[in-house]
Order: sequence, then C-alpha cells, then structure tokens
Amino acid sequence: MLAANTQSSMGAQKGAKQDSRMEPLTMYLGFMALCGLVWQSFQGIGLSTLPTLSVGMQVLALLFLRVKIMRTGNVRGISAKTLQMQALVHGLRLTSTTWLKGYIPSDETGDWFYQLMDFAVLLMCLTLLHTVLKTHRHTYQEDSDDFDVKPAILVCVFLAVLVHPDLNDRVFFDAIWTTALYVDVMCMVPQLWMMSKIGGDVEALTGHYVAAITGARLVDFTFWYFGYAELAPADGGFNLAGWAIILSQVIQLLLMADFMFYYVKAWMIACCAKKEVMSCCSAPIPMPSAPVEV
Repeated sequence: MLAANTQSSMGAQKGAKQDSRMEPLTMYLGFMALCGLVWQSFQGIGLSTLPTLSVGMQVLALLFLRVKIMRTGNVRGISAKTLQMQALVHGLRLTSTTWLKGYIPSDETGDWFYQLMDFAVLLMCLTLLHTVLKTHRHTYQEDSDDFDVKPAILVCVFLAVLVHPDLNDRVFFDAIWTTALYVDVMCMVPQLWMMSKIGGDVEALTGHYVAAITGARLVDFTFWYFGYAELAPADGGFNLAGWAIILSQVIQLLLMADFMFYYVKAWMIACCAKKEVMSCCSAPIPMPSAPVEV
C-alpha cells in the first residue's frame, strides 16, 4: 500500500513538472492562435497593425511573469522599477490614443482593440506591482533593483518636449505620446541591471518575459523603419522627429542584445542536449556572474 502511494506521488510530481515545462510552449502557441483570430476578425490588417502586435506581445510577456509567480510563489528576479516604467508608458499613451487619432493604427484594430491591449498592459503592470511590493515583498530583491529611474524619466520628458512628431496637432498631447515612447526605451534597463547584479541563472519564465519584450521592440522597429517618413515636415525640412524615433528604436534593441545572446545560446544548448522542445522552452538562462565587490 505504501509503495503504491509513493509511486502515485512520484507520478503526480512528474506530471506537474512536465506541465510546467509545457507552459511556455503552450503560451506561445496560444498567442499565435489569438494572432490568427485577430487577423481574421479585423479589416485592413497590414503594416499599421504592427503596433497592435507589439502591445499584444507585451501582454504575453507579462503573462509569463504572472505564471512564474504562480509556479514559484516568489518574485525573485523581477524588477518593480521596470514594471513602474511600463505602467507609466501605457498610462501616458492612453491619454492620447483613447480620443486622438494621430498615433493609432489605421486599420480596424485602431478603433478599440489597440487601446484595449494598452489598457490590459497597464492593468497587468499594476497588479504585478502589487504582487511584488505587497503580496510577495519578502522575496523581492530590492537591494538588486537599485537602478535610479528618476533622472532617466526626466531626460525623456525633456527630450520629448524638444523633439516630437505632430500627428495629433496638439503640442501637449504630442509631447505626452513622445514621452511614453522615450520612456519605453529605458523600461527594461532596470530589469537588465537587476539580472546583471544578481548573476547566475535567470529563470526560464523570466527569460521568456524579457525575450517577448524584445520581440515587441523588434516589431516596433519594423513599423517605424517603414513609417518614419510619414513624420517628415510638410515643407520638406529635415525629419528630426522621424530620425529621433528610429534612433530610440535602435537603442532599445542594442540594450536587449546582450541578454538575447545568452537567451538564444541557452535555448540552442538545451535543444541540442535533450532534443525536446519542452526542454528548450523551460531551460534557465545562464548569465555572467556579477563581479564581487571588495
């Protein structure tokens, strides 16, 4: 009887472990299925849909964090400052996109779905912040999440006032939208800073969170690469706002490049070693150890 109970317990643990390995793959497949549903449900899908896709990928990224917390019961390796900056970005953007048409997709997703995704990201960031700073604060690595975001945000506001597009034809709201864009460039810096200070292995789901955000940044870059010319002045002058946006997108990708190198490396090693897709998706990401302070 005891042997049967032990065998049953071991089988349950094995099944739970297999389920946790399947979760990232299931989430990626589910996201792709939802993208297909959106493709079939809205008219005019094309280049202008990329901002909607980008925000959708950020929803996926935050879902990875939520699942990580549910699975592990802790918030280790999660930067509250990154979540705060992400909430700021989407809050600022919604002040423009909910009633002005300058910076929304021209396809049908821009009617309401794009704004809904922005609101979803904002709500998820706020709930995750509550989890990090209240529910599981005892596991929050505050000493490693010490990147000072205030100067970065102030610089972003200053630059947005100086250099911004005018698609809303309202200086104040053009500057607010551009502030969100510039702050978005710096959003992941606290998370990357925190991971570099901690060193060691990054949990798989946290790695997928950063990777999904990187994917969203790549989608944004693709959109603005083809669309920045639309920001050129009507008098044919230098497209300062367009080039500022392109530069901001390049900076974002460069900031994420180092982590993505280790992410792809870990993925390839896991796939080659175990030859299982589930193992690839659940493999931790080894990061260089932080230097020892003397």
